[in-house]
Amino acid sequence: MSLILVFGHTWPLWPAVIAGSLAVAAAIEAVCARRDRRRFPPPGEMMNGVHFRKIGTGKPLVIFEAGIAASCLNWHGIQNELAGEATTISYDRAGFGWSAAANGGASLERISLRLRELISAVAGQRPVILVGHSFGGLVARYFAQRFPHAVAALVLIDPATPEEWRAPSLAQRWRLRRAIFFTRAAGVLAIFGLVRLGLWSLLRRGHGNPGPLFGLSETMRRIAREVNKLNRFSGAGKGSFDAVRLLRSRWSEPEFFWNMARYIAALPRCAREADQRKLPEKLPVTVISAAGLPPERVVEHAAVAERHVVAG
Repeated sequence: MSLILVFGHTWPLWPAVIAGSLAVAAAIEAVCARRDRRRFPPPGEMMNGVHFRKIGTGKPLVIFEAGIAASCLNWHGIQNELAGEATTISYDRAGFGWSAAANGGASLERISLRLRELISAVAGQRPVILVGHSFGGLVARYFAQRFPHAVAALVLIDPATPEEWRAPSLAQRWRLRRAIFFTRAAGVLAIFGLVRLGLWSLLRRGHGNPGPLFGLSETMRRIAREVNKLNRFSGAGKGSFDAVRLLRSRWSEPEFFWNMARYIAALPRCAREADQRKLPEKLPVTVISAAGLPPERVVEHAAVAERHVVAG
């Protein structure tokens, strides 16, 4: 048996080898993270710790609110498409993208107050068209309820609904706990560079191809497809960038996963916040539902919509 003598005691060699390997991996990851921060500075502007991207000069002002772990990168393509017709602003919620993390748990009240500060700085008292996707739909609804005079119209894209998450069932609570566990576990792996290595393997192929190993997972196949869609829009228009590299650099850091777990844990509370207020009666609301949703989700979407579209 291989042994090593330390301070007069004998210890198996393998724990020291493992500890040394992890220390080296963590050091390499720290170097890679610092390099990424130099190579990929914020692609937009910073204001009081909030990162946002402003594209276009048209009269309507459109604000985009991303999904639960998404960022301004996810709106780059549509912002370019609307650049000739509207002024568009996407931003990173606290803890995601290039925005500073906020203290305490996630809540729609905190998110809305930060968004109100951003809108006031860039738009003054001018009402905006607020677009929210998935979890961003809860944010958009709450913001419109909290600041009705600041919103001219609401567009909800496949939005999460208060009814879905305000009182989660046993199965939903299990899903949330499992998601939080694996998200935190990914944060630990990210410290040692394993997430960076996995993302490099997953994303380097391009064209939505996750490869033979990651292709065994439907989740990985879906991630590869979504990244491929994002990258198709990133090479043209104002503020062009390599979306895959930017995405990989942000997803490789442990803080991304700590913050995502915090938002996932807060989902039921956020749903209850959104459920406490009603939308302004005369506010134009368009809801776009994905085809194939459960019937109860479609009913919930239609209930708040002045115009309801099911997109195939």
